[in-house]
Amino acid sequence: MLNNQDPLNQLWQQQKTEKPDYDALQNSWNKMRIKQKWYVFIDVCSVMLTFTIIWFNQDRLDNFTLSLMSVVLLLSVFVTLYLTWLRRFALGWSNLNTTKHIQQLKKQVENNIKIASLSQHSVWVISILMVLFYGGLYIYEVFPPDKFLNKVLITLAIHSIMLPSVWIWAKKRKQRFMKELTDLQALENEQVY
Repeated sequence: MLNNQDPLNQLWQQQKTEKPDYDALQNSWNKMRIKQKWYVFIDVCSVMLTFTIIWFNQDRLDNFTLSLMSVVLLLSVFVTLYLTWLRRFALGWSNLNTTKHIQQLKKQVENNIKIASLSQHSVWVISILMVLFYGGLYIYEVFPPDKFLNKVLITLAIHSIMLPSVWIWAKKRKQRFMKELTDLQALENEQVY
């Protein structure tokens, strides 16, 4: 038989529960959907820009540069497809039958954590690709030494600012999404009880 005199049980029964703010959740979801659509648009435009640069400059590029840029383009296509797939919940392309708003938002936040991780780790991948690229340009003597040095210094200057910024940005986004996921899981648990 249950003991109704248990102080912990009485304290539990006296707890006030706050109802989730569904309007705030709906606004959050709508903002996320708009952002994800813009991200997909930017991703596709960046792939198209890379393709256009290669297409119109293929006669002026040496074989090494053309090959490396083609590999980067192919890799970019696969990454863009993967990122678009991760954004499928916000884009409305999910083949899962999720009828509950919080579940769909939670799934997209989980995928946003994966996207932030991918963005964070892309920093070192870009660094390795740039070392390979400039190493190849040096080995194949594509540019005269003074022009080559200028290009390396400009690239280093840009990357020394941009890549750490991307790393920090992606890390903060990942932490924010992890907190959002924890909050959504708490909301989902409240609905169950």
